[in-house]
Amino acid sequence: MKLKPILQKAYSEHYALGGFNFFNLDSARAIAKAAARAKKPALMMVTEGSIEYAGLDYLIATFEKVRAETGAEVFLHLDHGKNIELLKDCVKKGFDSVMFDGSSLPLDQNILISTDLRKYAHNKGAIFEAEIGHVGGHEDNVNSSVFKTNPAEALMFYDRVKPDMLAVAIGNVHGVLTTDEQLDFTLLAKIQDTIKAPIVLHGCSNRSGRDYQVAISEGVIKINIDTEIRQIFVESMHRALKQKMTDPRKILGLAEDQISKHVEERIELFAKGCCIR
Repeated sequence: MKLKPILQKAYSEHYALGGFNFFNLDSARAIAKAAARAKKPALMMVTEGSIEYAGLDYLIATFEKVRAETGAEVFLHLDHGKNIELLKDCVKKGFDSVMFDGSSLPLDQNILISTDLRKYAHNKGAIFEAEIGHVGGHEDNVNSSVFKTNPAEALMFYDRVKPDMLAVAIGNVHGVLTTDEQLDFTLLAKIQDTIKAPIVLHGCSNRSGRDYQVAISEGVIKINIDTEIRQIFVESMHRALKQKMTDPRKILGLAEDQISKHVEERIELFAKGCCIR
């Protein structure tokens, strides 16, 4: 099934898809298995950092392999693409969805580049995600301070670019969550009332179920999860070392199982949608 009608359905029926980052075979297999067990769609995402680490062709082959093995309804997505040529290469090689992160650029330049890339992606049948406002924190090649999205600028950007999904900043932060980081749901409501279009939230690891429900009630259809997956992977490594495990295959298998269980829980939670409206 194509991704676009799935996203449209999520927006009209007030639920969300999870976007989960993978970086090797084990993390990819964990996500695909989770989606297959849940019998629900999910996006499997790669960053420029993961591409630098593993190689684009390897990650594509890994995605295709685990999708075929599990029969999961998963879609390949480029997360936080800043390198324009790399983004175009991902589109050429069959990515279902790509994101251009021009949030650090001047607004007019972000609009100009995003418009061209949206046309390029659509010509190849790919979904296009853009971003306005800085999501703070650090994650792979993303490193910025928080700059919340201005609803008026979001409307100008959306009207001119017409992305399939728009990533916004409402206090969401990449990386490990700290106690003083609160999502500005009043701002999110203003943005949704202004643009009336599908929204993406990045930097949403380790939030409460209530936070996810409120976000979905205001038009969020994709929730990105990365830090949680990394934390589970590292915690599994620590547990394996404490147990004096020496077989790398068993150690990685332990991490895969733990990640898969967690991702399945997230998929199910997001699919329940909002209990607000």
